Amino acid sequence: MNKRLLKVAVTTALAASIAVPAFANPFSDVPVKHWSYDAVSKLAQAGIVDGYGDGTFKGDKTVTRYEMAQIVAKAMTKSLNNDQKATVEKLEKEFATELNTMGVKVEGMQNQIDNMVKISGDARVRYTDVKDTNDKTDLRTRVSFDGKINNEIGYNARLSANFNPSDNNQTVGVKLDTANVAFNALGAKATVGRQDVTLGSGILFDDRMTGLGLQTGALKLFAGNNTGTTTNGTANAPEHMYAAEYGVNVMGGKVTADYLKNGDNKAYAINGSAPIAHGVTALADYVKNDTNKASATAFGVKFDKAGLTVLHRDADAGVYNAYSSSDVIALPTDVAIKGMEYQYDKALTKNANLNVKYQDFDNMNARTSAAVNVKF
Repeated sequence: MNKRLLKVAVTTALAASIAVPAFANPFSDVPVKHWSYDAVSKLAQAGIVDGYGDGTFKGDKTVTRYEMAQIVAKAMTKSLNNDQKATVEKLEKEFATELNTMGVKVEGMQNQIDNMVKISGDARVRYTDVKDTNDKTDLRTRVSFDGKINNEIGYNARLSANFNPSDNNQTVGVKLDTANVAFNALGAKATVGRQDVTLGSGILFDDRMTGLGLQTGALKLFAGNNTGTTTNGTANAPEHMYAAEYGVNVMGGKVTADYLKNGDNKAYAINGSAPIAHGVTALADYVKNDTNKASATAFGVKFDKAGLTVLHRDADAGVYNAYSSSDVIALPTDVAIKGMEYQYDKALTKNANLNVKYQDFDNMNARTSAAVNVKF
């Protein structure tokens, strides 16, 4: 196992670059006869801004748009009368682009930014090894698009590309992961379309659904069809699903109750977490599958500062459905398991995280995984 993990440490590398749109040159000169000189001069005479230190622009010397924006930014922080406020607001609109590059929020510009489509994403390199079988590495990149149709309706779409070098065909699969619209309906947030659904800790369901999701306060309701593709990559025919979740905070801890009807499978789950000492959180899971007359429990602790989670799992065969997951390694659905699970999480740098998991269960070979996730 140590050699396998060393291989991960040496061979798993990610690089992400983001293309940032270039604004118009902020260092171009403001023409000498531009109206802003007169506006800033009046503000300087009123003691609102300092100009070059003596309230002037050194005669006919021009300033750049960036320098002018710096002066305007100072004026925006001062107490102004109505006339001065009108002057500053006019200057804000003129130099909005430069102010935005400086990180100064301008109301008009900020509204434009808020209405723009926001692009984000994540990339993952994952290595998995099951004792006495071949190891494998897979890569996944996802790009999300979020925006507004209007002030009441927003939309989301996400593309996912998966590549498995271990596959002899070396194929890259690209698919539309999510595509939905969200709006408020009768006091509830409604999401219609293909969307992510995670119930509790993900033990009951952690995949995608096409249908309707509703959330009001701590209550979530879902109805639709699952994707037909499970978290471990197995292709299944889509099935009708109905789910509900309710979460409450109790004495510093959190308890979540879940219900799932997925095709012919009907199951319940309760998940809890609570602090038991400084930096230590107790964890517990219980699942009951009525259809298969099976149940599962998990108990453990998380050491927050160390990033270490230790769980003991005990599950009957058939308790988990094909859409159950346990973060990186999906739990088996067809055999009983009993044993220990260890997980280590560490932030490598900003927006880059390492996840390592080791599972040692009865009736199956030990399993190890390591994944590097990068968000952009």
